[in-house]
Amino acid sequence: MAIFALDRMGSDLGPEELSKAVTSYLKEDKDAKVLLFGDGEKLTGLLKDDPNFSRREIRNTSDIIPREIKPLDFLRKKNSSRYQAIAAVKNKEADCVISAGSTGGFITGATRLLRNIEGVSRAGLCVPLPTLENHPCVARDVGANNTNAPEDLIGFAKMGNIYAKAVLKGSSPRVFTLSNGVEEGKGTDEIVKAGERLKKETTLNYQGNVEARYALDGKRDVLVTPGFVGNVFLKSNEGRAKFRGIKRKAAFTHSLKTKIGYLLVRKQIGARKASLDYKAYGGAYLLGVNGICVKSHGNANAYTFSQARKIAKKRVDSHLLEKRQKEFKDDSSNA
Repeated sequence: MAIFALDRMGSDLGPEELSKAVTSYLKEDKDAKVLLFGDGEKLTGLLKDDPNFSRREIRNTSDIIPREIKPLDFLRKKNSSRYQAIAAVKNKEADCVISAGSTGGFITGATRLLRNIEGVSRAGLCVPLPTLENHPCVARDVGANNTNAPEDLIGFAKMGNIYAKAVLKGSSPRVFTLSNGVEEGKGTDEIVKAGERLKKETTLNYQGNVEARYALDGKRDVLVTPGFVGNVFLKSNEGRAKFRGIKRKAAFTHSLKTKIGYLLVRKQIGARKASLDYKAYGGAYLLGVNGICVKSHGNANAYTFSQARKIAKKRVDSHLLEKRQKEFKDDSSNA
């Protein structure tokens, strides 16, 4: 039985949407159990009609985490929903934790409570992105860090490689560094140094740099980037998808002819839209700590949270944490 620890007070939309998600996936997954952390009275009221009460447990927390909080201040909020949800993974009460709260607080809690895997210099957020070839490209880091040393980027590449093999079932993932040109020597000093070392010091299938415009063409499996750049890349793609949707709607509602044309192709458009919907991926996975942690979107609705739960379950079922720990331990022993 997979046990999920949920930070119920982190979403911008409030605990109502998360309660819908809990009801939905307990109904869908008969082997799941959920630990809910937050305002006990409010959560009890929202879930009073849920027939799956035997597989959920509400744990009341009183500390409130503001949207912007300094790392040390977060660690003082020991009775907050986010802190306690992460602690449940540390104490082996849950297999994974899911939160839609602030990224900084979540990462601080995960790295301080769960600690980094032996051999990992920096944990980073990883997200599978849709591509033209209908198989995801793993991007990492997409927002856990603002700056990264070459050593961090090498770690991102190694963990992205493990993720791609374990979850996406790739035998020899094609690894690229995101840069402003494909030539060797392009990019920041950190990107250049990391690229040189990835080529000389690792056995990864590293194929060099890729520009952002080609990153999601389906010919890349792992995309390595510093956190700041990765977050801009991620949100730019989300914004571009939304922009295209608005322009497409305007084009198809322009006249009677365009409306008729839409009726003829709406099924295909719907399928394509679904394959490119970032909400379908639920959130980003924090790779590098001794625990399975999924950071969902701040504006996550019931559907997004349900998808985040599916992501977390895949990580549990694929034994991804154990594979990361073993590979990095072996790597450190051979260094």
